[in-house]
Amino acid sequence: MAVRQTIQVRGVFRHTLDDKNRVIVPQSLRPRGAQELIIVQHPRSYLAVMTQEQFDELHSNLVQEFPEPDQHRDFGLVLNDMARRVSMDSQGRMSLSAEEVKHAGIDSVIIFTASGHRSQFEIWSPSRHVAAVQDKREAVGTMMQKLGI
Repeated sequence: MAVRQTIQVRGVFRHTLDDKNRVIVPQSLRPRGAQELIIVQHPRSYLAVMTQEQFDELHSNLVQEFPEPDQHRDFGLVLNDMARRVSMDSQGRMSLSAEEVKHAGIDSVIIFTASGHRSQFEIWSPSRHVAAVQDKREAVGTMMQKLGI
């Protein structure tokens, strides 16, 4: 039996980094009660931002999917190199590192978007976000057509 996933529509938000690489996380994307998040430099050139619980779930899924100890070690080695804990202040601001800004190709404008259940939200450069959406639009259109939408 397939597990049903819930996707909450929370929107796409355009924000600007300040001169210290800080940005205010949109209220609808902030996890309730969490003041610390984990930023992962995704290999597809965006930033996946997740709670500790989501990060733990990622690890749990890894153990189930790839049972070999060497695979766990390799994944952990790379993931720890790509991930960083970040605090959110009382105003909902978080700081991106220079390395994260470079990895995601961000100038000063960023795109926040919800991605589903694996992360709390994603951070993209506007141009990479447009390209990613365009790249998937035809496949999603085909799925929607099959569903009668």
